[in-house]
Amino acid sequence: MSLAEKYRLPLTSLSFARSVYERPVTEHDQPELLPQVMANPLSRVMLISARGAALRGESLMFTPGPEYQSSGTEQFVYLGRDQQHPYVLAIVDESVLENVADASWITLREAFSTLSEAQAELFVEAQAITNWRRNEVFCPRCGSELRASTSGWVQRCVANNHELFPRTDPAIIAAIIDSEDRLLLGANSTFKSKMYSVLAGFVEAGESLESAVRREIFEESGVHVGDVAYLGSQPWPLPRSLMLGFTGEALSTKLIPDGTEILDLRWFTREELGAELRAGSLQIPRGVSISHALIRNWYGEPLPEAPNK
Repeated sequence: MSLAEKYRLPLTSLSFARSVYERPVTEHDQPELLPQVMANPLSRVMLISARGAALRGESLMFTPGPEYQSSGTEQFVYLGRDQQHPYVLAIVDESVLENVADASWITLREAFSTLSEAQAELFVEAQAITNWRRNEVFCPRCGSELRASTSGWVQRCVANNHELFPRTDPAIIAAIIDSEDRLLLGANSTFKSKMYSVLAGFVEAGESLESAVRREIFEESGVHVGDVAYLGSQPWPLPRSLMLGFTGEALSTKLIPDGTEILDLRWFTREELGAELRAGSLQIPRGVSISHALIRNWYGEPLPEAPNK
């Protein structure tokens, strides 16, 4: 059995691998759907601004659809439903919370370690569609204005009727393991100090996922990778990625950080990683992220944390 096969992570163990929400059928434009959902007493409206999602206490702030007071400037998107409620997103200006008691904004990164997994999943969907709606404002063919349709999931050019759909950028993220069962972790230039994680990168045009794993790992670390195995995926709308998780077998161990994106690289045994995490001399991604899941899968048990001081 290869190392890549040995550390196969069940897809269901990844956060958001199984959705608790039934999404709308976005292939069919039903102009009456969104108004009908907003009129439903069971519907719930969540807010997103440039500062994140509206939070009240330790939960997302929801308003029943019939009680929502429109400003006339927000954009609405039907997100879907669970067993109790249909959900609608209102993309708003951050000023709407100025006079709302006990309410604040929370970013998606903060939400991953704060909200329940179900609410974090709803936030992920809402953030992804918000990013697209804010960035796609003109028709790429003629530069004309776009109008939303299909409950907010499609934008249509007012001049030539060209349709635009949300875009997702595939990116690989990989736990690379050598013949001594050590895990490769790197310090990215965007990380805070002492933070190490598995390596990741975007898939290029005309490239397979497996080739992307081998190319990205070599570019960032100088390590040649042989067998790779797919483990699972996770949406990551920062700004619009789909993270595709792999494990891979290292064919070489000499480490050469690129010096631009990756500043430092290290091979870790379980004993070394556990000891540094307990001492607080090193940090790894936590919460629901696929990077944490990949590291935990190799480690074999919950990862230790430094005691509170």
